[in-house]
Amino acid sequence: MRRLLAGSVALSALMLGGSAQASGECGWTSAGWNAPNGAVVFNRGPGPIRNVLDAIGEYRTHSMLSHGPGAGVSHATMKNPEQTSWPGVCTKPIHSGQLRYGYPGLEQLNQGGIYSYIYEPGAPAEWTGWQQGDPAQAALIGDSLWFNHAYTSDRSRVDREQWIDRPLRNGYRVNYSLFQYRDLESAHEIPGGAMNEGIVCSTFMAYAHTYAGRGVVTPHTYEHSQIANAANSLYTGVFNECKESLGWFTNALLTVACPFYNVCGNAGNQVANCMSTNQCDNADARPWKGVRDDPNTTATSISPDRIGGWGVHPLDNTIWGPDYSHQLQWNSGGNVYGCWQ
Repeated sequence: MRRLLAGSVALSALMLGGSAQASGECGWTSAGWNAPNGAVVFNRGPGPIRNVLDAIGEYRTHSMLSHGPGAGVSHATMKNPEQTSWPGVCTKPIHSGQLRYGYPGLEQLNQGGIYSYIYEPGAPAEWTGWQQGDPAQAALIGDSLWFNHAYTSDRSRVDREQWIDRPLRNGYRVNYSLFQYRDLESAHEIPGGAMNEGIVCSTFMAYAHTYAGRGVVTPHTYEHSQIANAANSLYTGVFNECKESLGWFTNALLTVACPFYNVCGNAGNQVANCMSTNQCDNADARPWKGVRDDPNTTATSISPDRIGGWGVHPLDNTIWGPDYSHQLQWNSGGNVYGCWQ
């Protein structure tokens, strides 16, 4: 989950959100992290997804699979969707296809790429840690994904000289889908599947756990009062991020080109609708408010806290759960440049 959510996501300038250098999408690190092979690495970063998780009483916003100290990492994330062009930006501010089918989705990075991701200038993670559990079982998970899983490779959209591996599912690239926070369906199972052919960071960790033969990670059902709070928090978070991040754009386009529209409100509605009903092209408040106001609605998903066995979540649901959080340090050898998108 990136800034918008992981795990983690941000919605462009329009809305969301060791010695090293990072420009945002690409950068260098002169040291690699200390997370063992197969450990799950967590962080807590800014953005509307954090608002959602805070609203349900959880802390971690993103989870990643380490392939060893200074080595690669597998995770699922989503970059900032683009804003639509004028005049569409007035009514549907966010590119609905990019909001529904999040890019890059599932990917495998080097240390330069993941450092740039975690410590992106202006929006760095405020906390990081890792859990391993049983070292042999954890290593089996790491090795299974790294050596056995089908993948394709393509060039970074930011630096065309850089190649990024993309694990495949059922022969296809895997998107990032916001709706999975409402209903993960069978994305955590083998072969499994979900809306938009998507997966989010913590669901991917559960999938990796199952793929390596370590057992199926059970999801958690959140009661109605929790998802009602989360829906309100998501809308408010996106609205506020939009207002705060637009800067000059607020005084220009919103007041001149769209004087009769609540652009930030429409952006908030789009994201809330996308997560609650998968209506990512709908900027009307009625769909997400219908979910919020129906006392029978719930949400079933796997969060980063559930992967780690924190809060209300059982310790024995994953092999990582019985472990405590170790400090993530950047102290292994290296001098690695990479990109996360």
